[in-house]
Amino acid sequence: MKFSLIIPVAAYCPEYEYTMPFVFGLNKDGYSLCVESVQYLDISKFDTIYFTTLKKFDEKYSVGELLKLQFKRLNWTKAKVVLLHEITSSQPETVYETIKSENINGSIYIKDADCTFASEVSQQNRIATYQLEKLNWVDPQHKSYVDIDDGYYVTNIIEKRIISHNFCAGGYSFENVDDFCHYYEMMKDEHGLYLSHIIYAMLLDRYIFRPENVTNYKDFLDEQQ
Repeated sequence: MKFSLIIPVAAYCPEYEYTMPFVFGLNKDGYSLCVESVQYLDISKFDTIYFTTLKKFDEKYSVGELLKLQFKRLNWTKAKVVLLHEITSSQPETVYETIKSENINGSIYIKDADCTFASEVSQQNRIATYQLEKLNWVDPQHKSYVDIDDGYYVTNIIEKRIISHNFCAGGYSFENVDDFCHYYEMMKDEHGLYLSHIIYAMLLDRYIFRPENVTNYKDFLDEQQ
């Protein structure tokens, strides 16, 4: 079964009319933060890597060429840039539009572009998790939190409210892309839709999600505070 990595980099706010989104900015090694966000995953596990952004970002800041030069440096022959013509209302919509435009099938791993970590990826329903007490500093209101039972199953996920010391580290895998699309299509009209809402709906329907404990977690947003 195919396994695709999707990095949505299409979040829009008015300041991006005159400032390039910070995740395209370069780290000390000359790589964009959104590229650094997946550098510590086992890229060989994926058939294709999709960086999805807005066409208007490419027209204004040439982010497509910027990323392609970095793919060349890293010898990422399976990486490509997907340009969306319209601004999306949520991260799940960006992922959905990527799936539909690229005819993606099989399993998917969705990676937030504003953080990085090391982890073993899997073609199962999983949520990347990290523990609050391992951080030197954190803004807890910007994260989603995950309840895990004694059997190592995810029992709950919720946005912006601390229900456990485990928070979502910014990685989500779905064993079957059709499941993701089905739940997105059911929930697409909800205001403020997050991936956590889709996973929560799947949990209610008895889908099994496992936690994926990560190491070397770094939040780029926290570092900018």
